[in-house]
Amino acid sequence: MNPQIPTGRQWPENADPLRGGLKGRLAEDFCVLRGTVDALARFLEQQAPEPARSTGMDTLREMTSRIRRLERLADNAADLALGAQLRRLREPVALELTEQLRTFCACAGEELAACGHPARVSLQQESADGLWVEADDSLINNLLANLLSNSVRAGADEVELTCTAQRHLLYRDNGPGADPAVTELLTGGTVSGDLLAQGGTGLLLVREYAAALGWTLQPGQGSTGFSLDFALPQYRPEPSHLVLADDTNRREQAAALCRRRLRREFAVLA
Repeated sequence: MNPQIPTGRQWPENADPLRGGLKGRLAEDFCVLRGTVDALARFLEQQAPEPARSTGMDTLREMTSRIRRLERLADNAADLALGAQLRRLREPVALELTEQLRTFCACAGEELAACGHPARVSLQQESADGLWVEADDSLINNLLANLLSNSVRAGADEVELTCTAQRHLLYRDNGPGADPAVTELLTGGTVSGDLLAQGGTGLLLVREYAAALGWTLQPGQGSTGFSLDFALPQYRPEPSHLVLADDTNRREQAAALCRRRLRREFAVLA
């Protein structure tokens, strides 16, 4: 039993504002495409003779991998296109951040292991008190998933999240660190030609997600690894609004959504 705040977020699926417009159309098209590939795979398994069956299944497996990568790129592009509208389209709710981060770390460990990557993600908490924020959990997952995939692709195998007593969230990895172009992108939104050629989309998204959450980010000044310092807005939930509830189902649902987001982000690592 954990204290919770009733969120009031009762969007039916067809009323979610993000299901319309660019994101909704892309999601619908990819759903149809995945269904078509699945149907072709069942047909080949049940009807096609060898060697056409094996050849066709190999092709469909490659298509499935590429669809996952394209789906990630399309989702990221849609979020970049929405930009400042992300905050208006997502309804912030009261949530305890350390619980959210524990779920993220556990799911990230499972998904990295499934991809065959040895990277580990850990959480440190400086205060025993809960760290309450008013935010959208999916935006937090998106922000951290982009950071984590960037760290792993850069060669990091240790990532640490720290919640400080001063309401900061610190992100650190043991990779090669960030060059000045990355710092300029994160702080000023300026993308150099070289960084754009390498693919700076993930870090641009980190900047957009942080802005949508109302978090102020500052690149770390350490000599090793890559680090970011997120200053969180002040927030304290009304004690009278806290209720005791069995949150097992909610936590399972949150973990499932987190795994799905990480799985899509890690498609580029496969």
